[in-house]
Order: sequence, then structure tokens, then C-alpha cells
Amino acid sequence: MTSTARNNRPSSQFMKDEYADVKQDLYGAFVVRGIELANGAGLLAIVIGDTWMSIKSFETLRQRLLTGHAFSSFVHMHDVSNHPDIFGSNAAFVLAMSGDKERLAPFIRLTSLGQDRKEAALKRALQLQTAEVGFHRSAGMHFEAIPGSPIVYWLSEKMRSVFGEGDRLGEVAALSVGLQTGDNNRFLRLWWEVSSCRTALACTSREEAASSGARWFPYNKGGEYRKWYGNQEHVVNWENDGREIRQFGAEDGGRPRSRAQNTGTYFSPSVSWSDIGAGDPSFRQFPAGFIHDVKGMSAFGTVDVLHHVVMLMNSNLSKEILRAIAPTVNFQIGDVGKVPVKVTPIAPQRVIELTQTSRLDWEHQERSWNFFHNPLIALATLQ
Repeated sequence: MTSTARNNRPSSQFMKDEYADVKQDLYGAFVVRGIELANGAGLLAIVIGDTWMSIKSFETLRQRLLTGHAFSSFVHMHDVSNHPDIFGSNAAFVLAMSGDKERLAPFIRLTSLGQDRKEAALKRALQLQTAEVGFHRSAGMHFEAIPGSPIVYWLSEKMRSVFGEGDRLGEVAALSVGLQTGDNNRFLRLWWEVSSCRTALACTSREEAASSGARWFPYNKGGEYRKWYGNQEHVVNWENDGREIRQFGAEDGGRPRSRAQNTGTYFSPSVSWSDIGAGDPSFRQFPAGFIHDVKGMSAFGTVDVLHHVVMLMNSNLSKEILRAIAPTVNFQIGDVGKVPVKVTPIAPQRVIELTQTSRLDWEHQERSWNFFHNPLIALATLQ
């Protein structure tokens, strides 16, 4: 390709052609080009956004930085008040072109807003050099030990060691997304909007559901933050094994707009979570009878496995692990499947108690199909 042709390419195409591994953001090209231009014994000093530190699409960039290079220093800033055009967090680091993966470097996290406060926090971190003030030391080999090589400099040695132990959750339980209807307004209802005579709440297989003659079946659509049990409000039109949904969009010979994925898991007991949460993840048990959708991602297995999964994933340990490998608000199957787990014999009584407590709380709400009476009103009538 001639230089004229190269210069006439749209910027997006130029990025795809010349910087395919970092085409997600222009700053990735600056990092790669800086490395190419630097002397073998030189340094690259740069300030860029911080999204590359964790998300999967920048895994190749992280591996490039960690291969044959080493961080000399790193400052992770919550914002840059003197650059109002830059939104969000930023990473300022010095990268040595030659370096040992075992070399420890200082990593400083600044969360105070405003330039003066940041300067004061930086001086305090350099003076005290403790985790409490945002000062950490980490090396490239620490990041490579974690799936996806995220730059999680704040993890302790014990937390890092967890990733080298046991199996991955995705190897212990079957994790899957479910049904995509193509038009929720057409195929979904809240359970109180449809006839109970045409609703089946406890089918244990697709065959049983098809022979029931029912039209509406419980639908796990993810939902709000809630641990252990709940978010059981929707039903889906799965009459005749989902015939109408399966044919939706293909009536005139076109391609179906729906996707009935992983149908072998439909109506099976599961542990589920929402793919997007405002804060911490929350996992909850679903009994047999539900179809799950793409937002109600689920884990399937034996009763013992499901007890392990819900107990582990609702723990503070897993919260910290997910914060390292999935620091955004998205908790995808691939991220959850990387969580390390040791399946050992457990006494499930505690899990059962927690689930039962959450279930009673759910069923005391009018949006539950098992709602019978308000507990406060019941207490008042005893007076």
C-alpha cells in the first residue's frame, strides 16, 4: 500500500490495519508506538485512561506490556481535575523496556478529588508506604498468575495464591445463558397479568411442560440485587415447547429473531445472577420450573454443587475475586467461570437456612406468586 493510500484511510480502518491488537482505543496505539520507538534500555512514561487495566478486549495489550518489560512506577488516579475533557480514571506509569517479571514496583492509588488533595495523598502515600494510604508493591508475575492478566496491584499475596488452587467454577458447574425471545414485550408477562389456569409453575422438564398444555411458564430474567432467593416475577410464552418463539421472525422465510439457547437446562434447578449490577454481585437459587434468559445467567449441577456455588459466590472472598477479574458492573459467564473453587464436603444446613430466610422474605411481598398475607397485618390482627 502506498503512503498516499495509507493516509487516505479512515482513522478507524487505520487503527484496525496498523494496531489491530489495541484498536479499541487510540491511547493503545500511543502505548504500542512508544514501545516501538524506545531504546532497549529506555523508558516509556505515559498517562492514559485505565480501562485497559482490566477489561478483556485489552488483554493483548496487557500481555505485551508484561512481556519483556517491567513497570518502574505506577500511579492510578480516580480523576484528573486539571484535564476536564478526560472522563473517569487514569493511569500514569513508567515502563522499562527491559525488566524482570519478579521486579517489584510501587503502585499508588489516588482516589481524592481535586489536584491539591491528590498531591497531598501522593505525598502521604510515598511517606507512609502502606496499603491503608493506597501504596502497594507488585510485579508483572503477580498479574500473569491471574486469568486475563488484569493489573490488580492491590491484591495481597494470599489473594493471589487463591488463583493457583483448586478448579475453576466453570469446570465444576455448567454455566450457560438461556433464551433470547427477540421481543420481550410480545412473549413476556408478569405472572399476575395472565390466567393461572394457563400457567404451570413447577414443571421439571421440557417434555413435562409440553404435555401440560400450559402457555405460561416461570422465567428467570435476572433482576435487581438480591441474594439467596427471589426475583421470580415473570412468565414466558413457551406453549408447545416454545413453538411461537422459535418461529418468530421466520414466518415469511426470514431468519428467526429469537435464540433458544441451551434448551437442555430449561426447567432445571440452578444458581443464577444478573449480568449487570450496580455494585456487588448477588447469587440466588432457583428451584425447578424456570426457563432462564440471556440476562439470567445460570449455573447448573447437582444439589451439592449448587449449594457450593451459591455459598461461595455470595461470600466476601468471591466478591474480592470478581472485583479483580471483572471490575466493571458486568458479571459475564466467562468472568464467573474463572473464579477458583475447591469442592469439599460441606454441611448444607447453613445454605438451606439462608435460602429459606430469603425465600420467606420474598413470599411476604405481594409480587410473589406464593404471597398469602402481609406479616405486619397478621401481627396486627393478633393484638
